Amino acid sequence: MRRFRETPNRGYVVDPHQPLRVFLSLLRERSEVRVLKYFVLTIIAIILCQFNGCESPSNYTPPVVTSNMARTRSGQRVDLATLQKGRTLFAHRCLECHTLPPVWHYRVEDWPPIVNSMAHRASLKPAEREAIIAYIRAVRATEH
Repeated sequence: MRRFRETPNRGYVVDPHQPLRVFLSLLRERSEVRVLKYFVLTIIAIILCQFNGCESPSNYTPPVVTSNMARTRSGQRVDLATLQKGRTLFAHRCLECHTLPPVWHYRVEDWPPIVNSMAHRASLKPAEREAIIAYIRAVRATEH
């Protein structure tokens, strides 16, 4: 679409700013296409993540403490109150910094160093660390 303007001596001439206007309108269209493309790609990534089983922080709930957990494999008994405290600490303190890992995500022998390495950031006292480790070991012992 050409825009004309009237001049006193020459009649009608092409608007000298028309090419700039056309160029700017094309840039706007490309920008809108680019935004749409990124939006569609983001939606596809979210859908693929759902189908591939990406874990959401709300998907995992630590197992509830039962009387079965109080008996360990070695025949020793663990106090149910300690296990309950361990579960509560595991659920709340870990979530302050990151998503809650399922207890089977790591081997049983890997958990004490993991808990100990994060104890300072989670402000865990030694008894609280031991309660979390006892809870994880009890859960893992009742899995089989």
